[in-house]
Amino acid sequence: MRITTNTLYSKFIYDQQNTYTNLNRVTNQLSNGMKIDKIYDDPTVFTNTLRLDSESNSLAQIVNTSKNAQTFANNTDTTLNDMTQTLETFKTKLLQAANAENSETSYAALADELKGLRDHLQNLANTSIDGKFIFSGTAFNTKPVSDSGDYNGNDKRIKAKIGSNVEVPYNIDGASLFQGIDRDYSKHISTNIKHFNSLKENPKFVVSQNGKLYIDKNIKEHNKNSATDGPSVQESLSEDSEIRMLTGVSDIYDNATDTYSDGTSYFYLQGKKPDGETFNEKIELSNSSKISDLLEKIGTAFGNTKINKSVDVTMNAFGQIEIKDTTTGKMMTDFTLVASDANRNSIDELVKNGDYVMSFVKSDFPPERDIATPKAQNKNFDNRIFTLNSEFRTIDDEEFAHASDSVFNVLGNKGLNKSNNPATRDDLDHIKFTGTDTDGNNVDVDLNIDSNTTMKDVLDTIKNNFGDVDVSLENGKLVIVDNTIESDETSKLSFIMDAQNSNDESLSMFARMDGLTTDKTKFQVDGAVVSSNVAQVVKKEHVYYKDGVQKTQTNPNAQTFATEDTEMIDVSGSDDIDGKKIDINYTDINGNPKRAYITLRDTADANGHLSTFTLIADDGTETTYDIYDDEGNKTPIHDVITTTQELDPTTCKLCNIEHKTKGITYKQFDDVIGMLVSGNIPTSNSYTDYKSAISSSQKDVDVGLKDGKLYVNDKNHSKTNISLEINDHDTDNYDGNSAPVFTFNSNNAITIDKPKVDIFHQLDEIIQSVREGRVRMDGDKNNPRDISIQGGIELIDHLHDHVVKKHTEIGAISKSLQNTEERNSMLQVHVETLKSDVIDVDMGQASMELQKLTLNYQAMLSTISKVNGLSLVNYMR
Repeated sequence: MRITTNTLYSKFIYDQQNTYTNLNRVTNQLSNGMKIDKIYDDPTVFTNTLRLDSESNSLAQIVNTSKNAQTFANNTDTTLNDMTQTLETFKTKLLQAANAENSETSYAALADELKGLRDHLQNLANTSIDGKFIFSGTAFNTKPVSDSGDYNGNDKRIKAKIGSNVEVPYNIDGASLFQGIDRDYSKHISTNIKHFNSLKENPKFVVSQNGKLYIDKNIKEHNKNSATDGPSVQESLSEDSEIRMLTGVSDIYDNATDTYSDGTSYFYLQGKKPDGETFNEKIELSNSSKISDLLEKIGTAFGNTKINKSVDVTMNAFGQIEIKDTTTGKMMTDFTLVASDANRNSIDELVKNGDYVMSFVKSDFPPERDIATPKAQNKNFDNRIFTLNSEFRTIDDEEFAHASDSVFNVLGNKGLNKSNNPATRDDLDHIKFTGTDTDGNNVDVDLNIDSNTTMKDVLDTIKNNFGDVDVSLENGKLVIVDNTIESDETSKLSFIMDAQNSNDESLSMFARMDGLTTDKTKFQVDGAVVSSNVAQVVKKEHVYYKDGVQKTQTNPNAQTFATEDTEMIDVSGSDDIDGKKIDINYTDINGNPKRAYITLRDTADANGHLSTFTLIADDGTETTYDIYDDEGNKTPIHDVITTTQELDPTTCKLCNIEHKTKGITYKQFDDVIGMLVSGNIPTSNSYTDYKSAISSSQKDVDVGLKDGKLYVNDKNHSKTNISLEINDHDTDNYDGNSAPVFTFNSNNAITIDKPKVDIFHQLDEIIQSVREGRVRMDGDKNNPRDISIQGGIELIDHLHDHVVKKHTEIGAISKSLQNTEERNSMLQVHVETLKSDVIDVDMGQASMELQKLTLNYQAMLSTISKVNGLSLVNYMR
């Protein structure tokens, strides 16, 4: 191929331009340090650079987010560390308070110190950073803990995004911190009345026969001598102690043979197992049985077997029975207990028959006035003293009655006449006193009652008609003392009170004594709020009916407090409660005493009713209303699912369609209570009037559940007129046919500890125990449900452990965020290095390339110059 001059010229020009371009490229690289200036310089480099830029920015954002989250977490960690140290100091002071040698002044001073620590904890709980409260969840502007100890934040977690679709929480919400649940803790409950060895406390009534000790409360009548002349002492009981030592029930003397045999003690036990099943059981034991036998039988009632134990049942040195779940995380275990020397079908009968009774729990709850004819009993260890099995409190403020109080303000002016069917509420006309005086003469005398009659008139009537007696009201108890005998002699006195109407019919107007109330107690009143003391807790299994067949499924909300949406069957102590009645005795918002009951049904009755509520007028007339759901359906107990075949209009085929009617919820139950106490009753039994009555009631009262406990808030009065007593119709029934399945307010065992914590309210309870100097629980003192300093020590260990867990959790979060920050910082450096490799110029290499290109370019220019200077003569040579 012939190379022409034009070809050479073109090649020279191309090489010149290419070298010039490369020279400019290298010059620009040296000037800005990057390999490319525009996308078309190198699309691959440009694309890789953009990708690496994006990765670097994402990593920088993660590092920044991690730093901010870590700062928040570190502040939380510091605050929780201060909390744990404060709780440690709190426990130290509490242990100091447990010293029984403290004076009243010392207890007050220690309580003030503990209050200061509690207030410091509250200040820590309300810590804010940059105007954000760290324990309010996501409600940053809401102060989490009020002065009363209530939590006002939410349970939301704040999350930091630390990667694609990766978010981690970096806060501790106050709901779980201050009111959380520790599933690794067990419920621990106890009776609160102290009991000691009856034989040692009452030696003058102890008889020895054939080497065995018996109790004889009529020892003088039987011409026996006491086994010892020793003084009365309080000796602790043990599980090896005999039952007679616990109950003090008299043994049986046979006059014909002049011998003694064991008396019998009866224990009336009612409770709820850890799985939520309720029971009532009457335990019969001979006086020579051991306390360990009683504890074993109580355990069996709770579900203990030879292989598995549901609960541990023990007795402490003060004769108090303690029960603790063997499994953790459960909150249902509960019980009440009464002992007697009589075999009856109910505690009502024990009261009416004047039987010897022993209480194990006292609560100071106002009792229901449902006893017509209480009888005095003198089976304690002083035969001179008779105590009526009734408690006298004023109606207006539920305080213990005094002699100056009017009878109408103690008993009321109307009582329930159960001799009629249906029962009516009749006017109190007179009180009949019957029995025998101190000389054994029969007594039958009436005291007419009007608005001017006082309790002093009652006391005077007794004193003037029952012989040589002293009569008094002591802490709500009517006490009669027979002055004609010694404490170990047998009295001829007997005494019964009977409130009657003008037709001489008995009226239920007397309240049983505190320790005998079980579930028949009124809700507590605090200003405008009426509240229960028993939390409604969800069971493990949810039971429903599908096409008439009972089905069961696991309940995801098991062992949590019921809410408005919870179905009552999920709390009930039994799954078979069709026809169950819940009695409601109440005083409405205007101060009018009323009665009602709720009936729960799965199957419609003859009138087409499912679940209903019924009002009972004073004349016994009953008016029944259906309970509707929000769609206007009558409500069963369980969920009811029915499957029907229906035509699908799109395919013209028959399809199986499920229809569900939801079981009655606590919201519906609360709506009924709201209508009753507000006096807003439906004008007819229709869904429209039902909803209208609920709407009207909500203007007057707010009814709901807080931590599972029912409350009523009177919106119209700072001090409400409302009183409320709700109990299962079968409560207090020991005939073996039925057991209560719902409990709302109860004289039940005291909860020392449970999985659920409520830090500030529990600290307040502990501080109150210290202020009152109560080292051990004692139901015979003020505030009988106080858990005491000893109980507080167990509880403070739990609270401290709970906060330590949260402290550990935030520590782990903080460490994780630190690791995230460090890891992503390293990744960011790595990405920047990669980006540098892609986009940055090697200055040394570029300088050498620049020198090379410059020399090449200069040589090229020189060559071109020479070529351009050649003449024709040069080519002809």
